[in-house]
Amino acid sequence: MKSLLYLSLYFIAFSALSSCVSYRKYEDLQAKQNQLETDFKANKEALDAQKAENLRQLNENKSLVKDIQEAQADIAVCKERYDQLDRTNRDLMVRYDRMLEQNEKMLSSSSEEKQKLLFELNTKQRELETRAFELNQLETDIKQKEKDVEFLQNSLIEREAKVKELEGIIAENDARLKTLKAKVSEALLGFSNTDLNVREENGKVYVSLSQNLLFASGSKTINSAGKDAIAKLAAVLKTSPEINITVEGHTDTDGEADFNWDLSVMRATSVVKELTKNGVNPNQVTASGRGEFFPVASNSSTSGKAQNRRTEIILSPQLDALMNMIKNQ
Repeated sequence: MKSLLYLSLYFIAFSALSSCVSYRKYEDLQAKQNQLETDFKANKEALDAQKAENLRQLNENKSLVKDIQEAQADIAVCKERYDQLDRTNRDLMVRYDRMLEQNEKMLSSSSEEKQKLLFELNTKQRELETRAFELNQLETDIKQKEKDVEFLQNSLIEREAKVKELEGIIAENDARLKTLKAKVSEALLGFSNTDLNVREENGKVYVSLSQNLLFASGSKTINSAGKDAIAKLAAVLKTSPEINITVEGHTDTDGEADFNWDLSVMRATSVVKELTKNGVNPNQVTASGRGEFFPVASNSSTSGKAQNRRTEIILSPQLDALMNMIKNQ
């Protein structure tokens, strides 16, 4: 009787210890999952912010072009006014010369006429001086506006260069993803569409593998067909060191949520191990368990549950070059 009692107490203690270890493992995985989601949101926000910055700079460029056009219009008006003043000045000079001639002829005239002529000469002289000052001022304004136009044009060129560089980085990342998707699709061509799907969404490539292709029900051990698919996928991924790889395990709602959490994590870890076993750099890969909480179909039907029991391999570009440009602006 005592032996049976001791055996029961030992079994209870062992079960409690195992539950504690599983819970600590769950907490560690949950923390890592939260960090990954935070990093993904930060990267996505940075990319969205940069696209908004591109739009803002394009709007500023339009404003600069408008300012340049207005400055050039002002220069044209100033030049036209300068030409008018120059013509007026030449006309005044001609009239002034004529008056000098008349003055010489009138030297023998009465003092009253002389005074009148002198007054007119002085008046014309002051007018000429005023015109000359206005001409100098216009020349100064024109030179300043030309400098402003040059500065605006240089600013516009610099901003357009930055926008083109940013657009180039984004286009390069998009092209890499499209090329990667094409290579992955080609490598996995022989598998059924119901068991394997490749799609591009939100700047990432998603490779979705069904449970039927990879695992037996409730198991974390990859079967032979799954290993074959992962090996073919790894052959493509190990040639793309610039790609971040996240492996997410998903389940349906059957069974306990805690068990589904653990199962999704273990399945994601098994796929990660198989990828690295086939040559993928471990530094590129992250395992993540989603449990039953990110379904792609309703769990109220058999077909919906089958779609939810999946492993997704998410391929996303590294945004180091884009982040460096954002920081240096």
